[in-house]
Amino acid sequence: MKITLVEHQKADVTLPLTVDVPALQNYLDEVWQSRLWEDPSQEASLKQPFLSFEYAGPNLGPRIRAGKYVGFIQFQGITIEIIPKLFNVEQAGLAFQHVLWWLSYAQSFKFPFTKLSSDSDSIEDLPEAFFQYFAYTAETLIQEQPYHQYESVTERMPYLRGRLDTLGYIRSSVSQGNWQELVCEYEPFAFDNRLNQIIKFVTRKLVGLSKRLQTRQPLERLLFHLDEVADVPVSREDCDRMALHRFYEGYEHCLDLCRFFLSDRYSNQTASTEQQFCFLVPMDRVFEEFVTGVMKEKLASQFSSIDLQKAGKLTQEGVFIIKNDALLMTHEGEVIIIDTKYKVRSVEADAKAGISQTDLYQMISYALRRGSRRVFLVYPSLPGQTPSSHTFTVAAPTFMQEPIVITARDVPITGFTKQEILCGLEQELLELLVT
Repeated sequence: MKITLVEHQKADVTLPLTVDVPALQNYLDEVWQSRLWEDPSQEASLKQPFLSFEYAGPNLGPRIRAGKYVGFIQFQGITIEIIPKLFNVEQAGLAFQHVLWWLSYAQSFKFPFTKLSSDSDSIEDLPEAFFQYFAYTAETLIQEQPYHQYESVTERMPYLRGRLDTLGYIRSSVSQGNWQELVCEYEPFAFDNRLNQIIKFVTRKLVGLSKRLQTRQPLERLLFHLDEVADVPVSREDCDRMALHRFYEGYEHCLDLCRFFLSDRYSNQTASTEQQFCFLVPMDRVFEEFVTGVMKEKLASQFSSIDLQKAGKLTQEGVFIIKNDALLMTHEGEVIIIDTKYKVRSVEADAKAGISQTDLYQMISYALRRGSRRVFLVYPSLPGQTPSSHTFTVAAPTFMQEPIVITARDVPITGFTKQEILCGLEQELLELLVT
């Protein structure tokens, strides 16, 4: 069963009664506690914010409501997909294609699937796409450049191989009257090594998670290639301890994929066959890092400096923290503040043009602290929407010669091709910040 939701949307159907809801909530709580990004708004919360559960009536499972996190959850045969609010449910494949590309600009966490989709690829099933990509990457490496490594082995043998473990020989052979059994230490150049054991463990996990024959087939083919490799439990820490020779640098990417699947925030590590897997990212952070990443890539020559996530103290006592999404310095020494807001503006709703009172207060405090008179609020535009700008002027305080100008602007982050989006976003940012 698959349930597809837009951010903050409530499902039309209820969860099957067979789903262990308390176990699902506990699993998501564990995922939340092991997340790798900071979320100051919910920093103290021990409960997961990914899904909420609403009572639907007697003899019915609960209805779920999505939060601000996009991705998927697989649990006990149920797949829950959550897509960005810039798309509708029928556009889930297109939405995930965009999400994967936006994540290629993420600076705060490493995402190894940035090459998964092209402009023409629609990701109809994100979990299966991850599994297929891993199978293709690992199988290509094993076929073209099988990984062998010297492995330390201690074994009792009737003849000497390598070097004699004298202490072990005395304790386990001589003491028992088995003089003929030598305890030898040697290092064969083995295919059965830790890296291949990691790949095999991950492959078995994904075979258990996959629901499609066309995905399981390459995974099972990969297990065939790794048949002589031992089945041993591994963890993310095993990936971190791996040191690859530069001759095998192609395996670094495969190791990143294994690290992703072995991370506690993505999959339960009780056993390689555990049927729990999820991938969830905060869309406000994804939007911020995509826009600021493109800004730094495309507009670096236009400014003296571009600092992302520039932190500082808001008060002299150092109690309150200020952190700007982007702080720009022009070649003339002018300071420009950029703050991204992952909200769809209702520009015709009222004279405020969809800008909240709280956001305006926040921008004024930023401007005063940074000594800036140019502040920009950047919002995403809906597909097909013409970007618009709205400017508000705040009277200059006595210590500033000119008023503070706060400009809200929608920018395009969706489109038919990546190049089209990049060109549109670069043009909007240039027009907004440089002209």
